[in-house]
Parts: sequence; C-alpha cells; structure tokens
Amino acid sequence: MKDFDEILQEMLDMVPDEFDKREGGIIYCALAPIAAQIAELYFYADNIMDTTMPDTSRGDDLTRVCATSGVNRYPATKAVRKGKFTDSQGNNMDIPLDSRFGAENLTYKVVKYIEPGIYELECEEAGKVGNTYFGAILPINNISGLGTATLMDVLIAGEDEESDEDLRVRFYKTVNSQPFGGNIAQYEIEILKIPGIGGVKVFPTPNGQGGKVQCVIVDPQFKPASQTLVNNVQEIIQPKGKSQGVGLAPIGHDVTISTVTEFTINISTNIALKQGYTLEGVRNNIRQAVENYLSSISFKENVVRVSRIESIMLDVEGIADVTQTLLNGVSGNITLKNEWDNYQVPALGNVEIVEVS
Repeated sequence: MKDFDEILQEMLDMVPDEFDKREGGIIYCALAPIAAQIAELYFYADNIMDTTMPDTSRGDDLTRVCATSGVNRYPATKAVRKGKFTDSQGNNMDIPLDSRFGAENLTYKVVKYIEPGIYELECEEAGKVGNTYFGAILPINNISGLGTATLMDVLIAGEDEESDEDLRVRFYKTVNSQPFGGNIAQYEIEILKIPGIGGVKVFPTPNGQGGKVQCVIVDPQFKPASQTLVNNVQEIIQPKGKSQGVGLAPIGHDVTISTVTEFTINISTNIALKQGYTLEGVRNNIRQAVENYLSSISFKENVVRVSRIESIMLDVEGIADVTQTLLNGVSGNITLKNEWDNYQVPALGNVEIVEVS
C-alpha cells in the first residue's frame, strides 16, 4: 500500500523540473492535500480487502464473509441442567413446569419432567456460565411445600458464541471438503451444528456392517456426552424406532450415536524442588498442568506420553527435576482405544508425588 510520501513524490516527479517543486512552493502545496486524500483512499481500499477476506476479517465482518458460503457463526447456547426437588420431609416432590430458580446471579427455568422430583432446567443466560454452578437454588416464585431445590448434573453444556478463530477453521474445513450424500464430511458438519457438541468421529460400516454408521460424540470439554445429549443427537440424525429417511441421515443408512468413555490415568513421579519451594506449594500447579495436557489431546490423540508429562511438570514454577514417572504403574506411554465401539479419552486420576533431593 502506497503512503503519503510515496504518492506525493510520484506526483512531483510528473511535474517538469523547471518549475519550483520545493516544500512550501505553490506546486508542492497544491499537490500535498491531493496526495493525502489519495493515501486515505489507499488505506480504505486496503481495509476493504482485509474485511472481506476470511483470513483477515474479524467479528461481524468475518460472520458476513463466512455466511456467504453458508457457514454461519454458532451462537451462544443455554446450558441444560438436572435439578432435584424435595419436600420438607426430604421426599422427592413434583413442581410446576416453567418454575424459575436463581443462584449466583443466574436464573434457571424448569423445562422438562424426568421422574418424580427430577427435572431438566435451562439456564436463562446463554454461554458457559450456565455450566459452572452446582448446589442449592432458590425459587423466584413461591412453590408450596418445597423443601430443597438442588442443581446437579450438566446434561447439555452451554457454549459461548463461536470465536473468530474457531469459525475461521470451520469455514476452511467446510469449503475445502466435499459434504455430499451422507459421506463423513456431511455427518461431521451436521452433527457439529447441534448445540452441546464439542466433536464427532464418524465410523462408516463399523466392523464391516454395510449401511451402518457409528458416530461418537463428546461435549465441548471433549468429555463423555450426557445421555440426554446422545438422545438429542440420535433424534436429529435418525430417530430410533422410526423409518429411515425421517432424520438427517440419508435413506439406507442405519446410524447409531454413542459417546466416549474415560480412561483414568494415575501418575506417580519423583520431583526435585528449587530452593524456596515446598511440595504442597507446587502440588496443585502440577496437577492442573497435567490436566491441561490431557484436555489438549482428548479426542485428538490416543497416546498419553510420559515424556510430555515430565516436560509439562518441568515447566511448573519451582520444579528443578522430574524422574521415574509412571503412568498406571508403567514406565512407558499409554495408548487409548479409539474404536467405534470403544473410544477412550484420558481422565486424570491420582497424582502421587515424592520429593527427592
């Protein structure tokens, strides 16, 4: 992009040298404002290019760019939680649908009956914030006979609005793939549109069964999806007990939705500390660092590497050395299963740390 000085110099070069072109002269003063305006036009033209290309646009501009190819930004979604309600005697009691409860500056509405005293509640505020609170909730309107109300499991995780980077990655994946006729790309695109889905693996003809399709899903934290979410996805893709062609799956496909299982990783290790640090002072930081590593590979890689765990521990402030690290009592890596009928993701168990000098 040309700047003011470059544009002005080009304009002055076009004026014959017999004329006075020095700064402050009539010709210079006449051309300088024009050069400034042209430089501003260059800036606007460059900005237009940035805001209309998927690799450089941001925010609302990126939303519009992606929408032209049918890739729409995922909006924030509301968390669906399980709630338990009892009377003053501690017995499960039924409450009216649409009853509203509050806690931690959030409100939840009862939306579905599950069983006596157990209901689905939807957070009225969209986003991940609806996933975080567990415990007692208070009725906003009086409910006669109510003793306790407790917010429990996350059935469908709420999600924040899709970030620019996630949208950009999904845009390129969509336009560069060929979703058609029930191929893997089409299943991935359609399932990832469903609120509460963090990822999906598609297994065509599992175990050589023609016409069968197995889709393994995870929640946004790449952990096992709740049965409620599995059922929702199954209903959208191919409702159980209904004829083929009712859901999104093509006629002739027999689709089953399942989720992953967690494989517990127990760790034991010896660490040497730097001067001034204590084992209790670094223990939680070590555990958090390892949990972050396991989360980063969950549903992406199927090998938990002891070398990566030791490297991550060494990055924790206060750690001088890490030795003799065992995973589930073994000195080597752990390979998780990633099969259609048994797909495992890592979950951190016990972390035993011995301080050595």
